[in-house]
Amino acid sequence: MYKCVIFDMDGTLADTSPGILASHRYAHKMMGQPAPEECVLRKVIGGPLLQTYQERFGFAEPEKAVAFYRQYYAEQGIHAASLYPGIVDALRELYARGVLLGVATLKADRFVKQMLRDMGVFDCFSAIYGMDEKDGRTKAQLIQMCMSQLGTSAEETVLVGDSIHDMEGAEACGISFLGVTYGFGFSEQEEKGKFQMCSTPAEIVEKLEVLYRG
Repeated sequence: MYKCVIFDMDGTLADTSPGILASHRYAHKMMGQPAPEECVLRKVIGGPLLQTYQERFGFAEPEKAVAFYRQYYAEQGIHAASLYPGIVDALRELYARGVLLGVATLKADRFVKQMLRDMGVFDCFSAIYGMDEKDGRTKAQLIQMCMSQLGTSAEETVLVGDSIHDMEGAEACGISFLGVTYGFGFSEQEEKGKFQMCSTPAEIVEKLEVLYRG
């Protein structure tokens, strides 16, 4: 088994979509733009907000859009999230095996820590890192911050995530990657054969063992 397992947050540990979608709609409204359809908004969940508002949605002042998003999320969106069924059991199993657990997410650092506390799993993790206030961190940097705090090497570490941002972050750090298809980014049909995947949280421990054995 790996010495360290780092989890993404949105679409991996928890279904945060209700609060995220509502926050995107609010930001678009405050910027005087119609909100895209839900299918479009779902595709950007888990991505870097500043880049999303600048490149995906074309806002001339993406920093303002991010500020509106986070204003709404802090007041209402943060409360509209729930752990995926089976995640707590997977975390407990890994913890019982002596695996170090971390979280690396592009969600704002203050939000992810509060949400993990509210959902009762904050103490499962020995390292938790989210986006800084200036939106300056990349997924790879967040992963490296976790590894540095936990004192683990690339060979000892795996990232569990649901999106291309997670996969690319893991590749940039030279660590293994386990994809999940129950979140927002991947589907089993689209990603079949590219890497090990889980269709439910209950499969995570089993697939990590397969991935580690190679």
